[in-house]
Amino acid sequence: MAYKVRISSVAKANLRKAVAYYKKEASLKVAQNFVEDYELTLKKIVQNPFFQIFYKDFRGLTFSKYPYIIFYQIDETEKLILVKAVFNASQDIGKRPK
Repeated sequence: MAYKVRISSVAKANLRKAVAYYKKEASLKVAQNFVEDYELTLKKIVQNPFFQIFYKDFRGLTFSKYPYIIFYQIDETEKLILVKAVFNASQDIGKRPK
């Protein structure tokens, strides 16, 4: 059975902030490429959710082209991937989700 994905409000806000940043500081095309990279990374997680554990039960996978990490947890009983944050890896690691 395939895992379903639930994206937290924090992760959605992280995405909106990143897209707005790339639109303002780079271009619409760069922002669109960021979204494509996010979707590709999320697809990889769905295909194989058991990537590296970063902290306690938080797993993460880095984007291919952008300095971001999708942090998530797995609920085995519900077969659910819970995306908790989309973290800019250039930020202070003290800001990672806990």
